[in-house]
Amino acid sequence: MSTPLLPHDRPAVRRRNRLGLLLQFVLQWFWLPVWAALAAALGVLAALASAGLNPPLKWLNPWLGALTWPRLRIEWAWDAAAWDAYATEKIHGRIDRAEGSPAAYKSGTAADGGLELAVTVPARLFRGAGQERATAIAAARGWSAEAKGTGREQWSPGALRLTKTVRPAA
Repeated sequence: MSTPLLPHDRPAVRRRNRLGLLLQFVLQWFWLPVWAALAAALGVLAALASAGLNPPLKWLNPWLGALTWPRLRIEWAWDAAAWDAYATEKIHGRIDRAEGSPAAYKSGTAADGGLELAVTVPARLFRGAGQERATAIAAARGWSAEAKGTGREQWSPGALRLTKTVRPAA
């Protein structure tokens, strides 16, 4: 005959599901190496930052190398009109962000006291439209474009550096 549990004898937390425990144990061997690699990379970045080299935070952004569904469809079809629309949308988005917060995109001060804004547009965003078309899209908004080199020493090979001088408000 079993004795009933009194309220102070009951465990504070419910018992975990056995299947959940088994899954956690098996799956941990898959995510632990990933976590260890990320922790090691963050340790190296912290060591480099303390040595005077400050790596950009965009190195930790996993979306930079991701192929999104819209871009996959455009690259799969390789339609010139779709690429043009995609490149226009992405370039205008970068320009709008820079014009919306000029202090964040300031690259220098012009001779007349205006701010010089700079935006980098990676080649992956205008690949199918071409560099000339991307330059024309930026020029239509009053921005000048300079092509970056394509060598391995470049941070963004084949990218465009868009610049514009914004006059101070009177």
